[in-house]
Amino acid sequence: MVIWRLRSVTASAAVVALVLAGTVAGATPRLTVQPKRVAPGGVVTVSGTGCRAGDLVYLISPPFIGNAFVAHSVATLARSNGSFSRRVHIRTSIRSGRYLITGRCGGGNLGVSARLRVY
Repeated sequence: MVIWRLRSVTASAAVVALVLAGTVAGATPRLTVQPKRVAPGGVVTVSGTGCRAGDLVYLISPPFIGNAFVAHSVATLARSNGSFSRRVHIRTSIRSGRYLITGRCGGGNLGVSARLRVY
């Protein structure tokens, strides 16, 4: 009887752990940038969801000043709920145009992107 209860408690704990892990890891990835239009030398805030708590998040785009993962990337940490946010400086020498912002965390791509217009 004691062994059965112990197994039942262990199994219940495992199910709860899987559900909680799935909630954070299974959150729909999202990536946004504010403002969506910026002048060279300006600053934007890139935010998103879809990473695990404590993951190192790399944000990548040609206008970014930084070299955290590859050229033109910056890094930040995911919060306990899997969200992240980072202020990013834009290169003064970047040409006007539309640029994609992508992200990586947990060893893979987020699979979503945001668009930034430099004017």
